[in-house]
Amino acid sequence: MPSLSERFNTLADPALWRGLAPALHVGDEQLAASMKQPISFDTPALATINADLLREGYFQLPPLDWGVDVADLAAGVSAVVAAGHMPAFAFMYDEPWFMYARLRTVLAAVLDEGYKMMPAFWAWHVDGVREGAGWGPHRDLGHRSLFPDRRPKTMTFWLPLSEATPLNGCMHILPADRDPFYGTVNDHLSKIDLQNVRALPSAAGGVLAWTQAVYHWGGRARTPIPAPRISISVEFQRGDQPPFFAPLLDPRQMPDPTQRLRLILRQVVQYKHMYPLHPDLQALAEASTSHSGPTQAFMESLKVR
Repeated sequence: MPSLSERFNTLADPALWRGLAPALHVGDEQLAASMKQPISFDTPALATINADLLREGYFQLPPLDWGVDVADLAAGVSAVVAAGHMPAFAFMYDEPWFMYARLRTVLAAVLDEGYKMMPAFWAWHVDGVREGAGWGPHRDLGHRSLFPDRRPKTMTFWLPLSEATPLNGCMHILPADRDPFYGTVNDHLSKIDLQNVRALPSAAGGVLAWTQAVYHWGGRARTPIPAPRISISVEFQRGDQPPFFAPLLDPRQMPDPTQRLRLILRQVVQYKHMYPLHPDLQALAEASTSHSGPTQAFMESLKVR
């Protein structure tokens, strides 16, 4: 049986991931250079986004011109899952990091210049078999993630890579202005008028973003499922606030493959209550995210200076 270090080195090898999804990239310098070009939004559009965010706690955008093939990335997530890996391993590819870097204009508008990427991300492949639904009803960080005027300190940006519909488990949100507990110390309570719940279908390549005080969940897919719901999400915070999770990451930089793998394994540990883990993967993830030795030095190297 391979040792933990051998298993780690196998998973860190770009050739493994390129072999699963040849249309995608791992460590592509040209793609990394083009990250610097954000998707543009005019001033009225940004004002509408901020108004929606303050009133309802979320905003939604139609499909954007990402500069990468979203369908290829969705197929890559499917290939990762078919090979027996958790969907979060899709973050070994450049494309997720590239897409979030190109949202710089919107992120700066809602979290101010100097925003940082939190070490918190995931991917989903809701296919009705391995995964029958998205995550259940919850708030991410709750009221502590808001200022008193309800401006966000942190946000989640969720990107559907395939069409998300009520039949395959699209996101559902209780809008902030319909939630009596939103932004309060009682936000652990959840008395809901079901007519206030909003299903949020989206075409592939759209954007759904919410404050981390919003009550939300992924729906349960029907069986048989029409088509898998494939999506990714990353969490961000204002740079002028203490880190909610450390180390904060520079959203303008792509981690190298080894750094990505360590970050993915950290997600595996963080969200192990959501997924049953194979003992080998759990052992590897826990060893790789230990807070001592070489791993601690690595985590220090990721910190935003």
